[in-house]
Amino acid sequence: MVGKLVALLLGVLTALVCVIRTTHTRTPNTVDWYTTTQSVSVEGVVSTEPDKRPMKTLYTIAVDQFIDGSGTLIKGLQGNVLATDRRQWPEYQFGDRVAVFGVLEKPEQIEEFHYEHYLSRYDIYSVMYRGSFQIKTNNRQPTTSTELRRTLYSLKKSFESQINRLYPEPHASFMAGLLTGSRRGIPEDLLEAFAATGLTHIIAISGYNITIVIAIISSLLFWLPLKVRFFPATIAIVCFTIFVGASAAVVRAAIMGILGLLALQNGRTTTVRLSILWTAFFMIAWNPKVLWYDAGFQLSFLAVIGLTELGTLLEKVFQRVPKTLAIRESLQMTVAAQIAAVPLIIILFKRFSLIAPIANLLIAPAIPLAMLFGAVGTLLSFGLFPLGQLVSYLGWSCLEWIIIVAYICNAIPFASIQIDIPTWTLIPYYGFIIYVLQRKTHD
Repeated sequence: MVGKLVALLLGVLTALVCVIRTTHTRTPNTVDWYTTTQSVSVEGVVSTEPDKRPMKTLYTIAVDQFIDGSGTLIKGLQGNVLATDRRQWPEYQFGDRVAVFGVLEKPEQIEEFHYEHYLSRYDIYSVMYRGSFQIKTNNRQPTTSTELRRTLYSLKKSFESQINRLYPEPHASFMAGLLTGSRRGIPEDLLEAFAATGLTHIIAISGYNITIVIAIISSLLFWLPLKVRFFPATIAIVCFTIFVGASAAVVRAAIMGILGLLALQNGRTTTVRLSILWTAFFMIAWNPKVLWYDAGFQLSFLAVIGLTELGTLLEKVFQRVPKTLAIRESLQMTVAAQIAAVPLIIILFKRFSLIAPIANLLIAPAIPLAMLFGAVGTLLSFGLFPLGQLVSYLGWSCLEWIIIVAYICNAIPFASIQIDIPTWTLIPYYGFIIYVLQRKTHD
């Protein structure tokens, strides 16, 4: 009893310390103190990978100095500014020192979307919706970490450019979404079809995509013992994570995916359950805002819980599905993740896709094939373009099937409905799942 009380007190104390540490306070030393309606100039370093979109590019600038409307120079500032470059030329890279001229504003809520909360996860509290950029001389020697990240982002950009050479639109943007998590260039009507049919999760690097990578590697190495497959699958996850840029969201998904792999490998659900909870604890301790404002964290966490806890319950349901190219595993993972995450999806997006189970069943076999042929074809094309193009045709056919399914399912009347359910409904829903799992354990 004393041990539990001590653990509870330590937990509460840790939570308070973490919240205090990450709570933002505006001061004259932070750049958001100077948000006005006047045009100003901020100077700093591009601190993350540029977010290039149609007609604009978003840059996160770690600001260290500021010139106000009267020309007064203020040095020694801290804070990030999300600046939008609508000219898109020249292109600036991670680590470049730039000056941005424009109106510095506070991010505000957009309809029902709390944009300010979304940005606060990245420690961004001020924005420039129209910035005029100028490159500056950076007298500091780039660190090894900076050079490594610049190299990774450059490789990712080259890979996406090669995808654009191999595939037409919207297939090129779709394949980039599957392999690198980029949503650039995907038509709005296709995004809407994905949202209405419950397929949005396939075009963002998440725990789902990582588990598909696991399933592909495990299926290709089917002749090896189950425990031996863990190591090449883990190496594949690490390489995949590094290749796509190793952003916080991807690293989180990779950690969650490896934990799910552990559950499937050794069946020690209790150990893996504790590992997942400890991982979530450290992630939240590092940045408590992900618990409230990061839908990706919430859904990835539920997806891995669904995989580890519900995956085994669905084995009998899908035992007649062939294992070729991880079709059974990917289908089982998809359904398990959907069961775990669907109520939160409804609460977050106020939409329930009635057609989602059918749509996911139809496209589940095509996802691992599309990722496999897309990755292999793109890599081959760097050396032998005709051969890479031939393999890419197979990936194109998988993407075409997914797009057709999304459009057809979206055209069905009442494919999705607008629904708003109270948050408290999560309690009985997950309570029932826990009850079913306990019954299964006792049986």
